[in-house]
Amino acid sequence: MTRLTFRGYVTAAPIKVFHDLGSDVIWAEAEIPSSCKEQGDGGSGETSSRRRRRQQPGVAVRAVEASQCPQRERFTVTMDTVSAWAPGVGFTLLPHVGGMLGGLITDREIHGWYEYLEKPSWCPPNWMFAPVWGTLYTSMGYGSYLVWKELGGFNKKSMVPLGLYAGQLALNWSWTPIFFGAHKTGWGLVALLLTTGAATATTSSWYHVNKTSAYLMFPYLAWLTLASVLNYRIWKDNPNKKKP
Repeated sequence: MTRLTFRGYVTAAPIKVFHDLGSDVIWAEAEIPSSCKEQGDGGSGETSSRRRRRQQPGVAVRAVEASQCPQRERFTVTMDTVSAWAPGVGFTLLPHVGGMLGGLITDREIHGWYEYLEKPSWCPPNWMFAPVWGTLYTSMGYGSYLVWKELGGFNKKSMVPLGLYAGQLALNWSWTPIFFGAHKTGWGLVALLLTTGAATATTSSWYHVNKTSAYLMFPYLAWLTLASVLNYRIWKDNPNKKKP
């Protein structure tokens, strides 16, 4: 028993939503006051207090007009709404997958091997990395969704901007196991430089599709620049640093 149904306005009375898995038909059943009029009924109303509507997936059930009945709640959650949110949520969370897996390596090494490295005085504190990367991953992920949506999904037009994005994301994910996992600071620098180049190309490509998505990449590019300089200093100042 739920108040949530398909589109429009619904009566404040409880509504049952049914889904026949065999035929994939969805229908709703509700107690509707006889004084309420339904859209399309010519304003005549109905004498019966129970109404049933069936629909195929994606087709909205007709709703009772809010102006005709005092007790109304605006529909807030629909199957269509969930379907519309899913790509945005998926694209936004995707970069965090590699970030969380890499975090397992970072947490193990940041208080061990990394702590004993010679680092410049301007090196960011350890606690800053997680929130910064979380913010950057979210912004780039949402930017990729804007591009995907602007170009109408996965097609020939989106192949280059989304392909560049996927490439730079893979390079980004590779840095942690190279730098923290294998302790290869030199190869970590190579990975960062390649990531920065790919991210720059991605930003340029996105700018011609959706300027907002490109702007969302600017903080990421700035952080990659800082990270590259920091990685270079660590590589230069710790030529033979071994794990204690």
